[in-house]
Amino acid sequence: SITVSTASIKGKERKEIIEEVQKQIKEAALQASKQVIMVCLEAEVTAKLGREKGSLRSVRGQPRQIDWKCAHCGCQDAHQFTRDGHYQRTVETKLGHIDHLRIPMLECQHCHHDVICQFSILEKFQRFWVDLQQDAFFSSGLGESLRAIRNRWSGELEHATGLRSINELINQVEPLVHRMREQHFPEAPTVVQCDGIWVTIQGQEAEIKPDKRQRKRHQRNGKKVVILVALGFWADGRREILDWQVANREDH
Repeated sequence: SITVSTASIKGKERKEIIEEVQKQIKEAALQASKQVIMVCLEAEVTAKLGREKGSLRSVRGQPRQIDWKCAHCGCQDAHQFTRDGHYQRTVETKLGHIDHLRIPMLECQHCHHDVICQFSILEKFQRFWVDLQQDAFFSSGLGESLRAIRNRWSGELEHATGLRSINELINQVEPLVHRMREQHFPEAPTVVQCDGIWVTIQGQEAEIKPDKRQRKRHQRNGKKVVILVALGFWADGRREILDWQVANREDH
């Protein structure tokens, strides 16, 4: 016979109840996030068109040029665009997988083709939402490996995420860096502080050797580099990174 104490039964029941409550909270948060995203998408369509759903469009007035355009004729007059239903897609968030997300569609009345809608909160073909993008940028900046990010995301999303997908997501920050370096400051900072941060960047060599699981892997190496940072301070208390550059140990 097997004797089970009352304390162990209560502990097991308590754990199951907590897990069920956590599951319901997550599902409710996902549904709420889904509704908020769809409401924001509809609000952005209304703002672009300049009229509420069901309102008549003004075809005789002045053209209302917007940054959305027809994929066929290139028209950008919002007065020539009409709502054309929705299509469904999925997106991954830190809360989990959102399915059947309804995305508004527009049609051009000049040529009756689809309008390219560039939503501010959800890019076209974007698989990971902005919260996961920020998490990837922040984690990578702190030196967290792709495998560590993948393992953490797999637990949060409850399914595996490829290393390549995460790496491509992190590499999207490069155009933002170039854009940041091209901007001009309206006034020069009062003080400019320069400093260097030493870090080790991992790389791989041509030589292949087996790992602990006898899998063939390129031998890895570490390279010591310094990140030179210029930080600007203004009299009003504002401070901002002006620029940075990566240099090898041999350069100093």
